Amino acid sequence: MSYVGQNIKRIRAVRKLSQAKFAELFNLARPSVGAYEEGRSEPKIQTLIEIAHYFGLSIDVLLTKELTVNDLYSFNLVNQKLDALHQGVPAPKQTSKASLVLQAQQLNYIVNYQKRDYLESLPKCELPFTGKGVQRLFEMAGDHMVVDQQGIHHGDFLFCEKMDIGGRSESHVGNVLLVVTKEVVAVGRLETLEGFELAADNPGFKTINIDESSIQELWLVKGKLSTHLNSPKKIEEKVHSVEEQLKALMQRMENIEQRNQ
Repeated sequence: MSYVGQNIKRIRAVRKLSQAKFAELFNLARPSVGAYEEGRSEPKIQTLIEIAHYFGLSIDVLLTKELTVNDLYSFNLVNQKLDALHQGVPAPKQTSKASLVLQAQQLNYIVNYQKRDYLESLPKCELPFTGKGVQRLFEMAGDHMVVDQQGIHHGDFLFCEKMDIGGRSESHVGNVLLVVTKEVVAVGRLETLEGFELAADNPGFKTINIDESSIQELWLVKGKLSTHLNSPKKIEEKVHSVEEQLKALMQRMENIEQRNQ
C-alpha cells in the first residue's frame, strides 16, 4: 500500500500550502494533487523525486510510511540544522604558488632570472593567500634588518610582490624592498624617493646605495616566514633600544637635509 497521497496531504497541512500552491511548486495541475490525495492516481517517479528532494525526505519514506505531524516537524528541524551547518562552513581559502630563491641560489638567480626553464626548476611553495601579479619567496641573507633581536633575520623567507622598476611612489616610502641588481640581491627600507637608497633597520649598518641602471628586478616585501621566536625584552633594554633608534633616526635626517642643501 502506498501512503504518498496521505503524506502529500499531511505535508500541505504542516507547511500551510493549498492544493494550488503545491501544484505550482512542482508544475502540476491542481486537480492532479486532489487525485493523489484521494488515491485515484499516483505521481510519476520524477514528481516523487522532486517532492522528496524539496521537503528533505527519502522516496522510500514518502511512499511506504504514514508520516505524522511530529515526523514532518523533525525532518524540518534536521534540515534546518544541516542548512545552518553548511552555511557556517567557510569556503576554502584561495592559495597561490610562488618560486623560492634560497641564499645559495642567489648568484644563479641574478644570471638566469629571465630564463623560463630556470624559473620552473626552482622549488615551489604554496601560499595561504593570493596576491597581485608575480610573487616570489627569497631567503634573507644578513642581519642588517634586525634590531634587538626583532625584525627580518638571516634565513627568514620573504614574501615578495614584483614591482615595476620605475614604479616607486610616496606610498612605498617606509616599506622594505628587495632589489635584484647585476651583482647582488639587496634588502632594505626605502626612506626617500631621491636617488635609490635602502636603509638598514639596524643602525650599526650603512645605507645601501643602489645604481638604478644596474637594477634587474624590484620586489616589494609583503611579509616573512620566520623561525625566530625571541622572548620579550626587559624594560631597560627596550629604553636603550629606543634611544639608539632615535639617534640613528636623527643621523639619517641630518644626512637627508645635507643632501637637499
